[in-house]
Amino acid sequence: MINRSRNFALAAALAGSLVLGGCATGPYNNGGYNRGGYQSSGYGSTRCQNCGVVQDVQQVYVQDSGHGTLGAVIGAVAGGVLGNQVGKGNGRKAATVAGAVAGGVVGNQVGKRTGNGEIPAWRVTVRLDNGQYATVTQKEDPGLRVGDYAQVRGDHVYAM
Repeated sequence: MINRSRNFALAAALAGSLVLGGCATGPYNNGGYNRGGYQSSGYGSTRCQNCGVVQDVQQVYVQDSGHGTLGAVIGAVAGGVLGNQVGKGNGRKAATVAGAVAGGVVGNQVGKRTGNGEIPAWRVTVRLDNGQYATVTQKEDPGLRVGDYAQVRGDHVYAM
């Protein structure tokens, strides 16, 4: 019984660390160094097509759909632990699985309703080299200021 509880606790800790490990982000600021904003050719230099100067950086709040995931994981672990306390043999296994499923569903709903569902994000406006403007809203802090040279790639802005 003690060995089984220890294995379950180890599995729960491993699952939790994997979930939280997905939240880690790398650095976005390159210290102000130009890292290839220009492409060289034999006849002069041309700028990249989706590069430009940052015109505005604002912190905004956007709807978050990710709170339910963490709630589901925590609920599933708690439900599995509680279900494991019921019955013997195959009944215990069935109760553990049922508890994990029920806990996951309940935890998902609680996670979605926690707080107002809004998280901070950054809206960055870039005046591209071709004269057009691109506005991107991203969850990660781009580490940019007005006047910085940046590149728009997909739904993110990166310092050059």
